Amino acid sequence: MGDYYMTVLAVVRYEDKIYMAGDRGASDDNTILSLTAPKVWKLGPYLLGYAGALDGERIRYNFNPYIPDIKDIDKFMQTKFIKQLKNFYDDWWVDTGKEADLGLIICVKGQIYEHNAVDMSLSKYNLDYLAMGSGSEYAYGYLNATEKSKDPRRRVVGAVNSAIKFSPSCMGPVDVVNI
Repeated sequence: MGDYYMTVLAVVRYEDKIYMAGDRGASDDNTILSLTAPKVWKLGPYLLGYAGALDGERIRYNFNPYIPDIKDIDKFMQTKFIKQLKNFYDDWWVDTGKEADLGLIICVKGQIYEHNAVDMSLSKYNLDYLAMGSGSEYAYGYLNATEKSKDPRRRVVGAVNSAIKFSPSCMGPVDVVNI
């Protein structure tokens, strides 16, 4: 398979829990296949999920992020964590060039961050949910429509299933992790 355009990730923060779900689709212009490994995982105090390029597998099996060691989690993430991630990309041949297509959702200490590997951005938004990937517009619609729900697991699974139903570049099964 050549260029990859795939994925949907959805994350919801509710009270003191964060849930993340992702599909397993890997697609190009003509084909979609289901990966054997999840695109979302728990690693110590982190939830991580990747969209776009399949460099996420290298991250999943080789990246061992620092444990937050200061109270200001935003400062930690924008200094120590992001530098460690950039060094990892350089050491493990993760494509961060202008044509790269790798994004991460990173959750830690009750915070949800969106990361773009091309510009090394690490952004937070004023929502208790986030979606990423080619199916994100379907996931956002579902997450918005269920904002009053008190079941974050059901919301992330529903958001990913919505993208699987309506986007030809998303495919099950659906994996869910939480912290």
